[in-house]
Amino acid sequence: MTVSNRTARLWVRGIEPAPQGSKRYVGGNRASGGRFIEASKKLEPFRQAIGQAVIEHMAKTGDTEPFTGPLEIEAIFVMPRPKTIKRFWPTVAPDLDKLCRALGDSISLERYCGGQPLIADDALVVTWLAQKVYGEPDEIGVYFTVRQAGIPWHMAENPIF
Repeated sequence: MTVSNRTARLWVRGIEPAPQGSKRYVGGNRASGGRFIEASKKLEPFRQAIGQAVIEHMAKTGDTEPFTGPLEIEAIFVMPRPKTIKRFWPTVAPDLDKLCRALGDSISLERYCGGQPLIADDALVVTWLAQKVYGEPDEIGVYFTVRQAGIPWHMAENPIF
């Protein structure tokens, strides 16, 4: 098995990371045509900022082919620190898994990436290494790396367990 060393590193600054997955019901009852919508109003602008970063990355590198095959993504979501908070880690909402979901969809859906997604499908992601941290106002956003995944741990020459 060969593993590509192709890597994409992007830094999306200036926009607060937004979660995907929490829904709210609007429009009355089910009989009158109500529907579920994303609870976070910040999600759409966050997705658009990521998509714009993908477009700029592809223009800069000339690499317009989406990643295919098993992928790993490393992501650091930099959240704004509230003025009164002294703790090191943002152990409050939004949930890290919902931030990852927003990132995965943003880089795999054509509508955000100008018709050229960075990855062919977010189901290709087999490994996430993600964290959310507090940052200064000029650091707010997400830094992420996409690369082809290596072989699974149990197939390695010296497995962990």
